[in-house]
Amino acid sequence: MSDVYVDDELVFKAGADIKPNIRGNPLTKRMVSIDNFDQTAIDLTYDYTSTLGGASDACALTAAGEQGVKLTTGTVDNNISFLATGLVFGISQAPAVESDVEITDISGTTLFFGFSDVTNDATPEGIIDADGGTIAAGSGVADAVGFLVDADLGTSSIYAVSVNTSGTEQSVDTGLDWTDTYSKVLRVALDSSGNARFYVDSLEKAYIASAVADVPLCAAYAYGTRDGDGSNIVTARYLAKFQDRV
Repeated sequence: MSDVYVDDELVFKAGADIKPNIRGNPLTKRMVSIDNFDQTAIDLTYDYTSTLGGASDACALTAAGEQGVKLTTGTVDNNISFLATGLVFGISQAPAVESDVEITDISGTTLFFGFSDVTNDATPEGIIDADGGTIAAGSGVADAVGFLVDADLGTSSIYAVSVNTSGTEQSVDTGLDWTDTYSKVLRVALDSSGNARFYVDSLEKAYIASAVADVPLCAAYAYGTRDGDGSNIVTARYLAKFQDRV
């Protein structure tokens, strides 16, 4: 018996692409869960918590010939809404989360995606945001790590950000700009020491040491309107979750 190592990807071709192509009982050593947001409605009872923080904000599946969850920001400047899983992640299991995210209007939006020790905060505070141009965690957040793009920074740059229980806030400009109506595949991966690696479109773009402590975490989106720009839309095409089994 020997292991098979794959450096890039497995490709099923010809007949293997149109018929069953694995024999036996595949079983991963890590928890793997992917939500393609292809249901008739998002489950806000058992799967997610949705907290809407302003006027006309919304969280709903897209339908109309495409899959995804559409996060509509409110019409009230700086009010932030949240969509989060349960607090089921911990750094001892080396968790990772990934999402394919599209933003319609970068200049009028704030978005955080990653891990958080709370499923929401007291809007108008985000999990981590840049209200007024300063990157900071919400008052109810002790541990969080993820990506941030925020119009209040006066730039379309994508930042890697974190805060830990000791109160240490960290941020790294990835050097990447987000363009209106374009999507990015964002991944945050933690190791058992709470160090974080950040990947954009499958390429590592930032690293933060001791990003979070060993506390229960959820996967979360926090989204809102900036500059009184009116409602904007953030669309997540899928949410992938990974971690070692306990």
